[in-house]
Amino acid sequence: MKKIVVAGTSSGVGKTAVASFLLSSLSGRTQLHSKKHGEVVRRGRVLQHAGGTSYDAPEYSPDLNPSESLWSALKITIRHEGSCPRHTDCDACDAGYEPFEVITDDTVLMEKGKDTDQLSKAGASKVVWLLSDPSVEAAGITAALDCFGKEQNLVIEGNSFLRVKSADVAILVVSPLMYKIKRSAKLLLNKIDFIVINLHKNHTVKEIEACKEKMITFGFDVPFYVVNPHQSANYSNQVFIEKIQDVLFRT
Repeated sequence: MKKIVVAGTSSGVGKTAVASFLLSSLSGRTQLHSKKHGEVVRRGRVLQHAGGTSYDAPEYSPDLNPSESLWSALKITIRHEGSCPRHTDCDACDAGYEPFEVITDDTVLMEKGKDTDQLSKAGASKVVWLLSDPSVEAAGITAALDCFGKEQNLVIEGNSFLRVKSADVAILVVSPLMYKIKRSAKLLLNKIDFIVINLHKNHTVKEIEACKEKMITFGFDVPFYVVNPHQSANYSNQVFIEKIQDVLFRT
């Protein structure tokens, strides 16, 4: 099992968009350049039908490279409010509250507008959502990982994973209009392999460069990649995915 973690400097920087872009690319739903084969390829099968051309994701084979195998997704949400967001004695909270919950029910995960639904539509063969209090995040993450088979590679969205587990690739997503960095991201300083500057709007070169300088000031001395998750054919996007593939092939 290969694991890619997508963390973020703060809420709203686009972790889900970048995680979905990774799933879409690695599961074969976008066109990528393969250095190993020296040609542009599409993973999986192209299907011709009366309405045009569609794409079918590949089935798992133990002989496939990491970027050609099954890719699944784990979404981690840390509940800092605990069992009682109001912290009063109003008796309105659920008496059966659990410190962590692993959600695998498709009726919840595929609800329109949820991040988990977006991850599924991006190509994840399986999606699991972990809701956890900070005090039990290690136990919750272990339980969530047990939901996946060894043949499934994972894109994991959430800062907390790297506090208790290691990953093959650790990515920190940042926005060019970032004004702050939350504490959970600062704690990952020595665990991040790449920083992705998410171009979710029409950002200027000046804004991008200012973002890089700010992250360097925070102490992040790792490669930067400028990515637009909504433009799969973008050259910068493909360079980033090639780098991810190279790392996965080596590990």
